[in-house]
Amino acid sequence: MYCTEISTKFSAAHFLESEFMHGHNFKVNARLYGNLNKKGMVIDLDKAKNALDEICNEFDHKVMLSELSADSKNKAGEIRIKEKTYKIADEDVVFLPIQSTTAEYVVEYIANRLKEKFKAQNLNLNIFVEMEENYDSSACFFD
Repeated sequence: MYCTEISTKFSAAHFLESEFMHGHNFKVNARLYGNLNKKGMVIDLDKAKNALDEICNEFDHKVMLSELSADSKNKAGEIRIKEKTYKIADEDVVFLPIQSTTAEYVVEYIANRLKEKFKAQNLNLNIFVEMEENYDSSACFFD
């Protein structure tokens, strides 16, 4: 089995339970494992990189919120988290279909979106994604 690796970066803010709003300069590394195709590659690296960039660009310079969280609601630009209310323009917020915006849930979401992008090509890939919040901490997801 072979592996190719791609990476990208994005900056975003998020909330965690009992924490204040804060942000990170995230670095995302994805490893795609599979057999070589007729062209002698696991996957076209440019297409893989573009797919990862497209996914992460959705969050870049946004506030990431869980659309499943009862605490975070966006009404006329207001987001309520615990006892605080933040006024943030709608175009600066991205609601993700995840339980919480922890690094673990976000990296799983990215991995699943990446896998979905290549599903139509009938590629039998295993995907490992790591997302660094800063230079000394990261979360990983693999299938």
